[in-house]
Amino acid sequence: MKEFIKGNNLSKSIGLSEIGFAVISHIGVSLLTFIASRAVILNTFTPFGISFLAGAPTVYTAAAAIGSFISYFLPAIEGGAFRYIASIFAVISIKLLLSGYKKIIQNPIFLSALSFSVNLITSLISMGSDTYDLPLKISEALISAGGTFFIAKAFRALADYKAGLNHEELVSFITVICILLMGFADVDRGGIMLSHILSVILILVSAKFGKILGGSVSGIAVAFSFLLCGNYNEFTLCYAIGGLIAGVFSSFGKYAQVLSIIFSCFIGVSAIGFNISGISLIIEAALGGAIFLSLPKSANIYIARLFSAGPKFLNNKPLKNSIILRLNTASSALLDVSQTVEQVSRELSKINTPDYNTLITKVENETCKGCNLRVHCWEKRRDSTVDAIFEMTKAVKTGEASPETFTNTEFKERCHRLNKIGSSVSKHYSSYASKIAAERRIEEVRGVVTDQFEGISKMLSDLAADFKLDQKFDANLAATATSALKNLNLIASESSAITDKFGRTSLEFKIEKKDDTKINKMQIMKLLSVICERDFDVPIVSEVGNFYIVRLFERAVFDVDLGVCQVCAEGSSMCGDAYNSFNDGRGHFIIILSDGMGTGGRAAVDGAMASGLMMRLLKAGFGYDCSLKILNSSMLFKSTDESLATLDIVSIDLFTGAVELYKAGAAPTLIRRSGRVGKAESKSLPAGILRDIGFDYAKIRVKNGDVLVILSDGAVSDGTDWIRTELETAKDISASALAERICNRAERLRGDQHRDDITVITACIEKHF
Repeated sequence: MKEFIKGNNLSKSIGLSEIGFAVISHIGVSLLTFIASRAVILNTFTPFGISFLAGAPTVYTAAAAIGSFISYFLPAIEGGAFRYIASIFAVISIKLLLSGYKKIIQNPIFLSALSFSVNLITSLISMGSDTYDLPLKISEALISAGGTFFIAKAFRALADYKAGLNHEELVSFITVICILLMGFADVDRGGIMLSHILSVILILVSAKFGKILGGSVSGIAVAFSFLLCGNYNEFTLCYAIGGLIAGVFSSFGKYAQVLSIIFSCFIGVSAIGFNISGISLIIEAALGGAIFLSLPKSANIYIARLFSAGPKFLNNKPLKNSIILRLNTASSALLDVSQTVEQVSRELSKINTPDYNTLITKVENETCKGCNLRVHCWEKRRDSTVDAIFEMTKAVKTGEASPETFTNTEFKERCHRLNKIGSSVSKHYSSYASKIAAERRIEEVRGVVTDQFEGISKMLSDLAADFKLDQKFDANLAATATSALKNLNLIASESSAITDKFGRTSLEFKIEKKDDTKINKMQIMKLLSVICERDFDVPIVSEVGNFYIVRLFERAVFDVDLGVCQVCAEGSSMCGDAYNSFNDGRGHFIIILSDGMGTGGRAAVDGAMASGLMMRLLKAGFGYDCSLKILNSSMLFKSTDESLATLDIVSIDLFTGAVELYKAGAAPTLIRRSGRVGKAESKSLPAGILRDIGFDYAKIRVKNGDVLVILSDGAVSDGTDWIRTELETAKDISASALAERICNRAERLRGDQHRDDITVITACIEKHF
């Protein structure tokens, strides 16, 4: 059965559960107001019924009015009840008149002022001309106003409650409970007071879930409430001390808490002196402790939702903006350094690069000084002389010991110091060649360094851009999820809900380890999927120190069945092809295949370095282009020998089916989509050859049942037509079986003329149902 409430052209269906909850909550507010109205302070006054009426939300005004009216109609003390009834009608009238001004009627300060004014005015009218009790009347009005403030804050905290009470809400809530405890101050059986037993339970519960803060606040509030209601003796201070001690011992378990408050009362009674009140105090502490220990687990879970401290929500926008600014600044600075180094090196190379004319001048000055033919050789026949020396340098370059014998006949007949010139050319050209080689190597190193600077600059820039788009915090969702976890007795001290640039949500919680903490992954997944209205995957749980870190990511639409098969080149025990695959945590499944130059150990090192370094850079969140720049400069710099490796990267978006292909000198990739087979080829260069290389890029979209085949050069030595046929005919076969079939046939087709490593990686796209 459902009823429909219509108004303002809107309709809202209300089920029986909602109606039942509304009835119970109104009866509860009425009962609480009745109890608060029975609380007597300063031996004369009962103002807390008015406080509850003023502080309660407008929707509960009628319920609070009924409870307070009945209580005041059956007065807890003789005389003075009718002025409270008059105050009830005054508060109701004012709240109804101002019901359209929600900001005013919901403001705790205004409600406190309302309670203060109504109490004071009715007191002054009833007091007449007798001003003897005026200070007490003012004190009553102030206490009533204070009670209204805390009651209004407590109601607001419960209305907005999601993940736990903050310190201000905790104090308000405990204060309201102490007001209610004063309503039981007259319940006494054989010297054992119900209010004292309930106070002990409040202190222990607050200390258990609120630690030292909760225990101290509850202990002080209880002691002060007993002072106000006149139920105060020299032992009341034991509650304040007991609350502090119970909070200190909360980390040792509930039995330690109970013993701590009993011992506190025992020590206090021993210090002051044993009497009937002191013995009753110890008995009351023991009874309260026994009830606290017998509370069922379900009650503890519910109480924990109210009294546990609210988690820290990881949402610091100013810090985020500061980090982004610093990343961009560092990126710009590194780019400036790279450009400055490049510019300065170009200018210095004009000055420091060895000049061949300098070699010619040194040979002339060293060998022809004092020769009568110097003018003739170096001025009249300079071109012929220079050509002769050039021929000698060529001979030196090839390793000849007597370069003068390789010059032309005319120069041999003309020069009387031929042997000396040959020796000088050998000496100075060797020095010249060494400087040229050193300068070339320095230039290579300088190029690698500037590339590294540019790569790191691009990395920082990409991180700043991703961080700006990626980190969107949802504090409301984090609070909702944290509150839901309390139903599983999991209290999170820190939590975050992050939506990335792709619109996908992840949750993270930090949960303290306790003896009764049990992490059930399936329960967490099902609960938070329903509460957050998102389809989460099974959470990842890790232990860090004394905490559990629980991470949940949205469940992807697709999954990848991956198959890999490798065959080493004949005569080699090591494969020059290396591959990696991983999920980047953002819904992308990434496959990397690298083929090192040649075969054997050297190729294996190059391939493993390229594949491993690229994987680490991509996992760290860096972009593909800047990662390739860093990898390429590393390959260039790692050895004086030629070192290169191809790169073939496939990134599959598991939510949308979008596939991005990045190729640097890699073999073709074959894709079967809807039964038809296509091919993606690359014309780019491998990493480790030249400074300025880049990826060939392609983007496609796949769906359930589609297959991608990533291959190394050795697998396509006989072309790709036969692989296309294999893909077209392969039906109902696993990725591993398909990879093995293609690899085995490639090995048979390879023959003796192609001795290269073979790697076949197959990725079958499967949809979650």
